Amino acid sequence: MTDAVIVTWDGGGNLPPALGIARELVRRGGRVRVLGHRVQRSAVEAAGFDFTAFERGRDYVSAEPRGTVDGVLGLVALFADRGIAADARALLSAEPADVVIVDCLLWGALDELGADPVPMVNLVHSVSAYFERNAAGPVGMLARLRGVSARKAAARASRTLVTTRADFEPPGKARPGAQHTGFVWQGDPVEAVPTPRPRVLVSFSTTTFPGQARTLQRVLDALADSDLDVVVTSGAVPPDELRAPGNARVVQYADHAEILATASLVVCHGGHSTTARALTAGVPVLVMPMHPLMDQPDIGRAVQRLGVGAALSKSASPARIRDAVLGLLGDDAVRAAAARMGAQARERDGASVAADAIEELVRAPQS
Repeated sequence: MTDAVIVTWDGGGNLPPALGIARELVRRGGRVRVLGHRVQRSAVEAAGFDFTAFERGRDYVSAEPRGTVDGVLGLVALFADRGIAADARALLSAEPADVVIVDCLLWGALDELGADPVPMVNLVHSVSAYFERNAAGPVGMLARLRGVSARKAAARASRTLVTTRADFEPPGKARPGAQHTGFVWQGDPVEAVPTPRPRVLVSFSTTTFPGQARTLQRVLDALADSDLDVVVTSGAVPPDELRAPGNARVVQYADHAEILATASLVVCHGGHSTTARALTAGVPVLVMPMHPLMDQPDIGRAVQRLGVGAALSKSASPARIRDAVLGLLGDDAVRAAAARMGAQARERDGASVAADAIEELVRAPQS
């Protein structure tokens, strides 16, 4: 039985794999507490875990509108924040744990907590190659100006777990020594059985990105007057900002499980969580990345390389979007590849692989 503390932040798709691993540890008789941003409380407690909000760590709400520069600077300040580690130490001091599991982007916390005797897991929630490049690029440079080296901080972890398939990594670019778990299930996965009239799920980020509403509107315009059933979960974009055609239903939030069960295609921003959930159901994906500095372009390239979907620019015209959607719906090879990937993903939950690794780390003698 493992007693774990998970240190996370309000980044959207980073939370589902962390909670999936938490559920598996608890299923095995362990206990999990979660430390994160106050806005995450309802989701974490609804999943059944004790939650503590940061007090020393800086506050952050991913859905708040931000420009590109303000957004990057705000994230750098968050990632380099050492106050998060102080909050984690306070939690561990009040009640010790066997292991602390830290989101891979919380570099300040990784750097600080890596010096403590409690074993630490670096939890990577998308392709590790992206985070390696991010650490070496402008964001990593700005963090170094704040006194934190992303690469050195990550290297302090006792183990690095990557909650995706190894083949999602660009060849030869994965983080050395990292263990890939495969997709972490979000609930009990089911194989999609498409409706006779194709259903297309359109789901962009719950995090605000510049131009997101315009891209959503172009997708709606592209699929208007088509023989498709379109369901849009608009996330960070209020539904009343969008003009929906007669064949589309727009809601801000909805559990994707019910929609995916009968879907033929997902159009999304390339968030790893959304993409993994679609492919676990065997549903092909059209990726339209919202930001070049995020992992979304990497996910789009992986989807194309593995033949389970396609990628388009977020500024693609309605005509190009329509052609891409209809092309994917009519592509037997893509549908077959997505179905195979889904069958593989449903064989074993990535959370089970992660829990095995965490329990092995806890049992191992600590130096």
